[in-house]
Amino acid sequence: MVTVDGFGVPVSVTGPEKGPFVVVLGAAQHAPAAYDAVCQRLHTASTRTVVIGADPRLHPKAVVGILDALDVRWGVLVGDRAGADLAWELAATRLDRFTGLVVIDRGHPRVPDQNGVVRDENCPPVEINTTALVSTPAARAAAKASQRYVYSDFRLVEFTGRRNAAESTAQLAAEIVLRTSTW
Repeated sequence: MVTVDGFGVPVSVTGPEKGPFVVVLGAAQHAPAAYDAVCQRLHTASTRTVVIGADPRLHPKAVVGILDALDVRWGVLVGDRAGADLAWELAATRLDRFTGLVVIDRGHPRVPDQNGVVRDENCPPVEINTTALVSTPAARAAAKASQRYVYSDFRLVEFTGRRNAAESTAQLAAEIVLRTSTW
């Protein structure tokens, strides 16, 4: 647990002592342990992982506070669903902290979601290499529309299997490793 803004946030830091950091912002109702299989694959690729559990009170400044408390100066940012909403905002506003972005099933905050809701019409474009992984046609449409808000390399990747299957875990880890190698 790391305390930030007066509340505790579950955080897991694992992997080799040296190597680039991967910062994972989890999906709602997912404890950091839900990402253990992905993290194990990332550790094999010599990356160190920081998994920050979902909490509706988290905001960009709080995430940066957590990373400061852990002495993480920069890394590749990964956001899963609700965690991706926060990841887009962090990647757009904290160029000094993140070298790449991987988002899962979420478009840029200026792109309307499947219900036509724009989450943040003022969110700046992202200027770091970005990969969007999608598992549904709606997520694909939002990710495709997000490309206009990415001023760097952009990859749109469809999961080849079920979202919770071992194949998707391997595919997610591979995409994250690709982003760590481009810094």
